[in-house]
Amino acid sequence: MKRPSVTEVGTADVEVRPLAARDSFDALTDLLRRAYAPLTAAGMNFTAATQTSDDTARRAAEGQCFVAVHGGKVVGTITVAGPHDQASAPWTAPAPWFRDRDTAHVHQFAVDPALQGQGIGRRLVAQCEQWARDRGYRRIVLDTAEPATRLRAMYRRLGFADVGHVQWEGKTYRSVVMRRSLVDSPLRAHLSTMARYNHWATQQIFDHVDALPEADYRRDNGLPFKSVHGTLNHLLVGEHLLWFRRFAFDESPSLRLDHEAESDRYRLRDRLLAGAAAWLPLLDDWPEDRLAGVLRYTRTTGEVVTLPFAATLAHVFNHGTHHRGQITAAITSMGHRCPEIDLVWMLQAEGKAGQEVPH
Repeated sequence: MKRPSVTEVGTADVEVRPLAARDSFDALTDLLRRAYAPLTAAGMNFTAATQTSDDTARRAAEGQCFVAVHGGKVVGTITVAGPHDQASAPWTAPAPWFRDRDTAHVHQFAVDPALQGQGIGRRLVAQCEQWARDRGYRRIVLDTAEPATRLRAMYRRLGFADVGHVQWEGKTYRSVVMRRSLVDSPLRAHLSTMARYNHWATQQIFDHVDALPEADYRRDNGLPFKSVHGTLNHLLVGEHLLWFRRFAFDESPSLRLDHEAESDRYRLRDRLLAGAAAWLPLLDDWPEDRLAGVLRYTRTTGEVVTLPFAATLAHVFNHGTHHRGQITAAITSMGHRCPEIDLVWMLQAEGKAGQEVPH
């Protein structure tokens, strides 16, 4: 029998409910295998791609399994559970996020390939988040293959941010651990979007900076910090060696703004990318009263300053945008193609990449 196409089936009559005794684990396993088949073909040996019906039943029993049902058939599934205990789950040793007492986690997530991209996956994740909130959890975490870029983009659209990596035994890929706060507010959502943009725009810049000849990379272009290299060093000093330590550790380092913190261009790139990613888990962890409070620090001049926490953090991300703009102007003036790094380009890219795919 021909399976319905995406254009033939909507979601209005798709029911999302807890797994029932009448549901077939054989059918659920078949769904998982079909959903994971493209990832398997790409060389990623996800457990769900080859597991047995007994494995499916065991993994579903680890927490609360939800299913999406259309026309009497299960077309989507996900399982949410509370934190593991290392004594009973020693495999979590390299992944402390799955043992945190305030954090629920999801796994065994899939949507029928014929129905992906219609919001079923979003509804399943929302059901898990409500389950976690009802039980007092403050965060929800998951992991997925680092090479699964479309899948990771979908999770980012749902508010998840990278917090770490883990290499599970027997897997052909490294996994990315992603986490989302369940204590949401418009302020947190806005700052998280700006942090995500800051990381994305830094990646876009380096896609072009890495192609610059050494002479152009270090040429004095009349910028406030002279060269592309000098401007990138200023970003490292300003955003990461000064502001990040003020926000994350309540420290007030003293550094010149034109200090060359990293002479090697490729180590500089790696430090900037790692630093931009480091804001994301902080915004997941900071309580609401911290975001609405103040930041006290000592300037490099010795002056003690008190500023609104959220507005000052917005300044940090705006500061990065300002200097990335200078870099793109310098790249253009030297006759090279420069990247499109407006915020709307990131939002459009996430939208294109955010079709639901299996987990």
